Amino acid sequence: MKFRKALLALLVLVLLAVPAVAGANPFAGMNVRVVIGSTSTAGDSYLIAETVSRHLAKALGANMKVDAVGAAVALDAMQTSRPDGKTIMMFHDMTYLGVSFKAYDDIYKLENMEVGPRVAQNPGAAWAAYLDAPYNTMAEIPEYLKANPEAKVRMACEAGGVSHIGFIAFWEWVESKYGKDVADRIVVIVGGSTSDKIQLLIDRNADVIFADYTSLLDYTKVGDKKIAMKFVGLLDNVEGIDVPSYADQGITLADGSEFRFSKDFLIYLPKNFPADMVKALDEGMKAVSEDPQFKADMAKMSYRGGYLDSAAAKKFIYQKRDSLQGLIDSAPSLDDLVM
Repeated sequence: MKFRKALLALLVLVLLAVPAVAGANPFAGMNVRVVIGSTSTAGDSYLIAETVSRHLAKALGANMKVDAVGAAVALDAMQTSRPDGKTIMMFHDMTYLGVSFKAYDDIYKLENMEVGPRVAQNPGAAWAAYLDAPYNTMAEIPEYLKANPEAKVRMACEAGGVSHIGFIAFWEWVESKYGKDVADRIVVIVGGSTSDKIQLLIDRNADVIFADYTSLLDYTKVGDKKIAMKFVGLLDNVEGIDVPSYADQGITLADGSEFRFSKDFLIYLPKNFPADMVKALDEGMKAVSEDPQFKADMAKMSYRGGYLDSAAAKKFIYQKRDSLQGLIDSAPSLDDLVM
């Protein structure tokens, strides 16, 4: 009898230790490499992937490690890795924007990988200038250029990424409202990682840079004017943050409609990824998204969960990609705007 009671007690402990994924868990005990399309550990790509992976690893009973390999390597990994769960990708909209902008070959299209659940959103894609810049908002930049015919404003962004879409939306608005002369004096400095763009601004090799609000926030609180920055605009509004968005500043699309853009972070997987593993990711991420500690961790960085299961996430991201194609097609080539 004592043996049976001990056995039952042991069984209860085992059941309590099972992760929050229903049924057999194909990820249990597995080492999972999470590639991201950035080489920086200071930007939102790493911060979100690290936070999600830390919580998701517990739900799946797996060991998950973020590998900041950059966009080219991360996208290639989705084409060359085995669909066995050992390599997955967490990344934002550059996943499809790189192809839409023709910065990456069609082999890297969404159609050539599997779409997993949406894990997070970042509405805080931001433009920042050095503290003494002669403008305080994005909308003031063309006014400054209009009043100073010899001046230029150099904006650091990354070809084929979210900063690219934010730049062309702004540039086309300036051209439509202020004319080509003013717009042509807004030029591009091609920057890479967040740290690279921060250094460009500190060295005054750029006047405005694009990065994540959270990753630049500390630079807006320092007293040293050499490195001090100020935010001049967000692509979308962030609750509790008093920085004007494009919409707040009247920066619109060509048809006069609002432009808002939050980064959507999804899990992407190699083609033919096993259905039971996709289901486990869905169920694991659903459990994570409901965890108060996860919500608090995200909120501290001004991010939000925004969970969608893999089917809903696929429909969402395909529609988002297609909705931006007209803007991309009408935009001038970044090569023509590079200083």
